[in-house]
Amino acid sequence: MKKKIVAVLTAAVVTSAMMVACGSTETTTESAAPVETVVEESSVEATTEAAVEETTEAATEETTEAATEETTEAATEETTEAATEETTEAATEEATTEAATEETTEAATEAATETATETVAE
Repeated sequence: MKKKIVAVLTAAVVTSAMMVACGSTETTTESAAPVETVVEESSVEATTEAAVEETTEAATEETTEAATEETTEAATEETTEAATEETTEAATEEATTEAATEETTEAATEAATETATETVAE
């Protein structure tokens, strides 16, 4: 980048020196050369800044997307695990309660049947 700027400045100086040495009567070229050089520098700087800005935006966007995706995956996984655990606990509790109720009902029915049978037998 600096080499390009130095090359442009050198070319402007050499051109000005040749015009003076050859006896050119144009004086506007001498005053215009530094202005062109300044414009060239600004153009190069603007191009560099634009490239840096584009690269920074792209990198920032890519990093943000990756972080968002990673966070979303982690949150989804955590939520899924919690929901699965809650569902499993609820289903286990319900199944245990049903089994206990069924056993209690069967035992009570059996006891009542025995009592009724004993009463009838007496």
